[in-house]
Amino acid sequence: MLSRLFHSDTEVQQDLISQAHRIAALLGPPGGRVVLSCKHARSYVPGLLGAWLAGATVDLLPNVQAGTLDRVDADADVAYVLHDVSARQERSPKAIYVPDLLTATETTASPRANAFPEIAVRMTTSGTTERPRYVVKSMAQLLDELDVLATVIAPARCVLSTVPLSHLYGLLFGALLPLRMGARIVSHEALLPADVAAVIEREQVDLMISTPAHLRAMADAPMPRGLRVITSGARLPPELHMSVATGHGWQVTDVMGSTETGGIATRSHPMNAWVPLPGVRVSAPEGLLVVESPWCGAPRVELEDRVDIKPGGSFHYLGRTNELLKIAGKRAHAHELEATVRAVAGVTDAAVLAHAAAGKEARVVLAVCIADGAAVGREEITEAIRRQFDAVFVPRMIKIVPKIPRTERGKLDGEALRELFGITTATTTTSQIPLVRVGPGHYTAEVPDGLVFFQGHFDAFTIMPGAVIIERLVWPVVKAELPDVKALRGIRRLRFRRPVMPQQQLSVTLLRDKGRLTFEVTCAKTVVASGQLLVD
Repeated sequence: MLSRLFHSDTEVQQDLISQAHRIAALLGPPGGRVVLSCKHARSYVPGLLGAWLAGATVDLLPNVQAGTLDRVDADADVAYVLHDVSARQERSPKAIYVPDLLTATETTASPRANAFPEIAVRMTTSGTTERPRYVVKSMAQLLDELDVLATVIAPARCVLSTVPLSHLYGLLFGALLPLRMGARIVSHEALLPADVAAVIEREQVDLMISTPAHLRAMADAPMPRGLRVITSGARLPPELHMSVATGHGWQVTDVMGSTETGGIATRSHPMNAWVPLPGVRVSAPEGLLVVESPWCGAPRVELEDRVDIKPGGSFHYLGRTNELLKIAGKRAHAHELEATVRAVAGVTDAAVLAHAAAGKEARVVLAVCIADGAAVGREEITEAIRRQFDAVFVPRMIKIVPKIPRTERGKLDGEALRELFGITTATTTTSQIPLVRVGPGHYTAEVPDGLVFFQGHFDAFTIMPGAVIIERLVWPVVKAELPDVKALRGIRRLRFRRPVMPQQQLSVTLLRDKGRLTFEVTCAKTVVASGQLLVD
């Protein structure tokens, strides 16, 4: 496995491999997942590789707030928490301070050869509902995508990421791809553009991994010229792309992807069509993007993104379905409305959303950031909107804020934006349990919090009914693996051995042997349900 991650033999990479083996030996067979919450690349990269060499699946946390860490401490399936914050050393018996491991005396213990786990990482995604849910990536999926990215992205000598490595985009482009290139990975704490510029010059960075939110902050700041930049995580407005390309002489590659699908397509000019990555097939049977690739979370992933497929397979992106504002029978795209507001002199950023009170027509609300000393008010903003859009899209409320709330990946934080306006949202429910194929007859699933079948089944406990386990977990696996099967006639030796509750990570295994078709659902290697299926 290491040979597919490291395609060169530099001194830096040899040091990383040595550190990873040391961490793996000190961890030993962990007997559970390993949470990786290291902030700095110098701790994150050897911690990641060390956990994998020990055979552990790595959890990447959405944040390190107290509530998140409390849930990790209470999770019996988590063996260790690797971190690099000295203040958290005494927080939990699971906590391991990675800098101490990197400076520890060499150990003679050796991790198992080729011990990489089948499931590489587990992470969260906001999805279209803005409710976090878990997504897993197998080691095979990560390595397959890495093989392709190495053919699309030109090699670099030194890589700096402004993106947290705890997300799939940061993991792939800020950690794994540089390892594959044999590039040096800069570990830094720079936040302001001036600090980022100083690190780029000092370390002689030639490739930066970033997001549109970070690029916007750098667009008008003095920055080193001639840099190659990869951006993803949110829509890159055309005017921002051209601003950094012409103002700084940066060569920008825009990457489209999602946590569920991994990388989908790239483009190097905002007016060009998106070109799918080699091995990726895109279609739009109903105008919405459908992705198929070796590293997708499922054989076929349907997204809430509107696209126009061109001859030859490239496509134009038309926006997300939830970005389409529908008010009084009229339609407008949120990103176009925001671009109009940002074009007003003195406006530095903007975000809109549509809100409908019970029994009333939806109206637009707008949050804007204003440059210091700029004489911009409601009149200038509404006049700019009226020149481009129907009057129904003139915001009912305009709030001037110091900063638009965005996630670490640069995406608009819709929940935080609604809180700014005092808008509450109802709890989202779903009837679907996403399944991820990790091998022949082997799938994983994260049980959603808002699964509708939890409601009203047991008054005192949130427990999934046994029938739902069969209908929503086992039967979809049967249909995916054995498409010729028509119907389920019955189940022999059916056993439900352990309750299934929200946010649990399940494994579904289907086995056909000597004419018998059996299944097993497990959670943390403990059997939840099992039986023999009788099918036609």
